[in-house]
Amino acid sequence: MNTNYELLIQKLDAFIRKFYLNKLLRGVLLFVGLLLGFYLFISLFEYQLYFSSFVRKILLFGFIGTTATALFFLVVQPLVHYLKLGQQISHEQAATIIGKHFTDVKDKLLNILQLKQQSQNAYNKELIEASIHQKTEAIKLVPFSNAINLNENKKYLKYALPPLFILLFLLIAAPNVLKESSTRLLNPNKTFAKKAPFDFVLENKNLKMLQYEDLEIKLTIKGKTMPNEVFINEDGKNYKMEKTAPDKFSYRFTNVQKDIKFYFSANDFNSDEHAVRVLKKPMIANFTTNLNYPAYTGKKDETVKNTGDLLVPAGTLVNWNFETSGTDEAIPI
Repeated sequence: MNTNYELLIQKLDAFIRKFYLNKLLRGVLLFVGLLLGFYLFISLFEYQLYFSSFVRKILLFGFIGTTATALFFLVVQPLVHYLKLGQQISHEQAATIIGKHFTDVKDKLLNILQLKQQSQNAYNKELIEASIHQKTEAIKLVPFSNAINLNENKKYLKYALPPLFILLFLLIAAPNVLKESSTRLLNPNKTFAKKAPFDFVLENKNLKMLQYEDLEIKLTIKGKTMPNEVFINEDGKNYKMEKTAPDKFSYRFTNVQKDIKFYFSANDFNSDEHAVRVLKKPMIANFTTNLNYPAYTGKKDETVKNTGDLLVPAGTLVNWNFETSGTDEAIPI
């Protein structure tokens, strides 16, 4: 094989590798800028505005989708090509890119590559090989890799450094800003309370109850500012609580049949969300009684359903089978 042509192909391969390294560096800087900028944008707005659960879901999935897409196109794709794991640009495409930097080389490069393809099945192969040797000799000193300047990627630092500096400043000066907003964004189904000038103090220590019973919720307001009215929100509906003292309020849930989630609100401020766990009332749904009579009676064994009062001969073996609801086990006493 023509030695000059081999060197030419090596230089084109080196150029292609540098081409993808350049794309990778640019992609990393743009990705970092996009990732940090988007994160800071939604975090700072969430910290101030306390978005609803629906909006936080949109922001969370939008952030994941946007960053995943950007990561794939800006970083993963050029990295795969740089490692020669995917389909790279052809030598002809590389020659066109090089020709934009070295204008007097483009036509010669393309002509050499075309001649090499023609020589595979040509009768005058030796003549074509000689022509290839002559043309490659004329351009063998051209530094193809210089067509790409990696230092030009410094201009993309303006996208990555500002959000990075802002992030570092917030982590040092106000770490709670990012911590609180990130916690709320990562838990879109949970209701978070905007800090009020007073505290909602739930007096109920135990929020477990039996099904179909009533539960009185007792609340104390602590702070210098006292609201005149307090509401309790359950399943999207607001109910006014009864004021029992200047700083105390109450509300009764009646005939509770399922778990309840609720929070308090007053003067446009909300409390954290609380949950009542409803335990099913233990009940005997059905029971059967198996009677094994002693031999002396001459009676056949029998099964009686849902009968509590029994009169049986002495020596009768009695077994009860109970079907229950709302229980884990039944213990005889």
